[in-house]
Amino acid sequence: MHLDLPGLEAFIAVADLGSFQRAAARLGISQPALTRRLQRLEQIVGRELLLRRSRPIRLSPAGAALLPQAQGAMAQLADALRRAGGRAETQNVALGCLPTLAVRYLGPLLARHRRHWQGGEVIVYDLSGAEIRSMLEEGRLDFALTALGPEHWDIESIPLIEEPFFLVCPERHRLASRATVAWGELAKEPLVSIGPLSENRRIIEAALRRARVTAHWRVEVRHLSTAVALVAAGAGLTALPASAIAGRAGHGVVAVPLVEPALARRIGLLRRRDRVQSPAALDLMEQILKTLGTAQPEAVVRDRRR
Repeated sequence: MHLDLPGLEAFIAVADLGSFQRAAARLGISQPALTRRLQRLEQIVGRELLLRRSRPIRLSPAGAALLPQAQGAMAQLADALRRAGGRAETQNVALGCLPTLAVRYLGPLLARHRRHWQGGEVIVYDLSGAEIRSMLEEGRLDFALTALGPEHWDIESIPLIEEPFFLVCPERHRLASRATVAWGELAKEPLVSIGPLSENRRIIEAALRRARVTAHWRVEVRHLSTAVALVAAGAGLTALPASAIAGRAGHGVVAVPLVEPALARRIGLLRRRDRVQSPAALDLMEQILKTLGTAQPEAVVRDRRR
């Protein structure tokens, strides 16, 4: 079927204004030219789209079904054209990012981005891995910085770093001075887990199943920062990746490498293969690639070992 963009534009204008005269004026064409566009579109569709005898002009059932789809498609096309040819200062970026990675890495990168792309807005969706993937699949994100896993065929995955998991315990805990801790040693310890939407929980549970190790989770929370705070207060122990306990986030706790099995999560960028990136989004993505490509994730917790 032929894609008639002028016809769709005319159809949307008439539907919005309820008048051929006003629609022709909006588009800057004559009324006969508008009529010809609509007739050609109706020939392509094979049905009448407008009830011309009514005042104001109303949509036929076929027209009512077509209108929202046509409006959405034209809006997406207009957005793609703006991204391709728009000025740098007006280009916005929608980025999905795990909260721990946002805290650890995004600050300096966004400060630089603001200096180079003044006027554009960066929206950071600091959500769980599952929520980020859902938004990416729906086309609501330019790209995402998250833990990598099995990805859908239309999602491109760019690995960057591997973050090891550590046992996080209070500073005076009996395991705090150990060089390493095996998972089997935690059988009698109260453990704090992250909710089912967390990518970390998926990684931990999959690895423990393979190793046939049983962990006894006593408390479940939704946010990594909550888990760290509970550990610091003595409510239990937890297992977290390096960036979750970097800087102030790790105050009052000690990070000890976990072994048998040793766990790590792969961090990288995700983007839809069919999405056309704006220059602003491409620039921010390239800066993230450069920064995380030289990162040393294990070093962020080295000073917290005892």
